[in-house]
Amino acid sequence: MIAVATASQKGGVGKTTLCVNLAYALARRGWSTLVVDTDPQSGIGLSLTRSSRAKAGFFDFIGGGVTFERVVLPSRLPELSILPAGQFDACARRGLPLHEMPTRLGDLLRSAELRGFDCLIFDTAAGLTGLTETVVKASDYVLVPQQAEPLAVRSLPHLLETLARFRGEGAAVKVAGILLTMVMNDEEMSLQVAREVRQLLPKDLLFKQSIPRLPSFLEASTAGVPVALLKRNPPPEAVLFEQIAAELEERIGLMRDRDTHHRHASLLD
Repeated sequence: MIAVATASQKGGVGKTTLCVNLAYALARRGWSTLVVDTDPQSGIGLSLTRSSRAKAGFFDFIGGGVTFERVVLPSRLPELSILPAGQFDACARRGLPLHEMPTRLGDLLRSAELRGFDCLIFDTAAGLTGLTETVVKASDYVLVPQQAEPLAVRSLPHLLETLARFRGEGAAVKVAGILLTMVMNDEEMSLQVAREVRQLLPKDLLFKQSIPRLPSFLEASTAGVPVALLKRNPPPEAVLFEQIAAELEERIGLMRDRDTHHRHASLLD
């Protein structure tokens, strides 16, 4: 199993939209995928089902006393499961065992692997401190959604420096890549920022695709579905996440992992 955390220094860059739609695309491509909401604001739950806010979830598991099986919610797509944030306020009042976070995260990852998940996607709170730092350090890869606007881009060097520090402190996490998000194709400033980022950063660090800022993403979030399920015929932008999922597979070696562990028997000896 491969664990991928999304991370950004600031909020509002499209992390939750990316997690929901990327997890759905990976599941559609045949991977058993678990999307985990580690944000106290419960972005995944708000994006997919309001009822999940009343259920136990990530923080209940981290706090102890709740089994992995109880907090994982199946979806109508057999390959996709959801682990909502759960009851953060109640767990915080009881006192979240911060010193036990790395151990409990390790328990969660082992439970997910034993359950047979191929890929785990962590949605995180903004910033690279506290719980988000612990989640990123426990992951195999980090995927950085980068908003195409000047102020957001200024935080990118600091974010990369912080990730390098994590590795210097012994974390094995690698950068899967930087993905431009919320690109406004009708705004020259946004397009200029996207061009500058592609010119400044190594080509292999940036995903080929970028995510535009479109009303359909907000509409899908309001409806509680991935954008591919917004209408009977998926909108063209749903294909973007299929392409991003395909590139992510190559970047994190998910395809090679599947080829290694799921060999078919030869038809003839």
